[in-house]
Amino acid sequence: MKTQAAVNEFLHSRKSAGLSELSITWYQAKLQTFAQVCPKLPKDPKPIEAFLATVHSSTATSLNYFNALRAFFRFISERHDIRNPMAKIRTSRSEKSKKKVRATLEPAEEMRLLESVPESNLRDRVILTLLIDSGIRSGELTGLRPQDIGMETIRVSGKTGEREVPVSEETRRLLLLTIAEHGKQDYVFHGHKGPLTRHGVYRIVSTYMRKVGIRMPKLGPCRIRHAFGKGYLVNGGDLRSLQQLMGHERITTTEEYADLAMPDIIAKHHQFTPLRAAHAAAQGSFYRPQAVKEAEEIL
Repeated sequence: MKTQAAVNEFLHSRKSAGLSELSITWYQAKLQTFAQVCPKLPKDPKPIEAFLATVHSSTATSLNYFNALRAFFRFISERHDIRNPMAKIRTSRSEKSKKKVRATLEPAEEMRLLESVPESNLRDRVILTLLIDSGIRSGELTGLRPQDIGMETIRVSGKTGEREVPVSEETRRLLLLTIAEHGKQDYVFHGHKGPLTRHGVYRIVSTYMRKVGIRMPKLGPCRIRHAFGKGYLVNGGDLRSLQQLMGHERITTTEEYADLAMPDIIAKHHQFTPLRAAHAAAQGSFYRPQAVKEAEEIL
């Protein structure tokens, strides 16, 4: 059996089961990579273990791929009544502890940040607004020139070259006010001794964070960037467009935000799953509490 055909079958089943678009994309990104490496569906653990070893040192940890492959092979083995090669593959608890966790800001914290800036300090308000609205890097912010401001986007130069990043009308107006305040200059943002530096951005952002009670490890503009990536996916964005917005060279880097957003996705599922309404309509419990308890003990 070809792996790609099996992957398509699995993804179709997840869609039919009502899995969120974000979760589908999360599975798809990992399983497509696996299908490229193993075009023929493995019957024993060795090819799978070899694949997991290749992604071990990448930005997306092997644990994420392990979880995706475990769900995939469990489905395929049950659907086609074949042996599950993942059944004998284990991941250690130490591997789970290596998973990278990014500290991000919550929307309420970002709101407190904006409210903490004095009305008289236009520059700092624009810096925080732009970072929250666009998710750009601090180095991309300091390199912003007046001619980079478009009608609906800004042009930034980052690690992966130039790209267009959308901004809201409010952010654009604030940028234009900043340019007007300084007159004709090479760069949009300035410090006391010339163009603003990355260190200057870090100092400005961290000062306001401390002012509203935000502490390590959440200090610095990169935490706002991580919050943008997480929030974009939680609110319905997809991985491919997020990759372009954030200027990631590899999709595996963007996938980390899908993992980061998963607790929020799970919470939304628990709140909006159709089963909740169906359960209420049934006017009773579908499951015997004792049976559920026994199953949990087995797991």
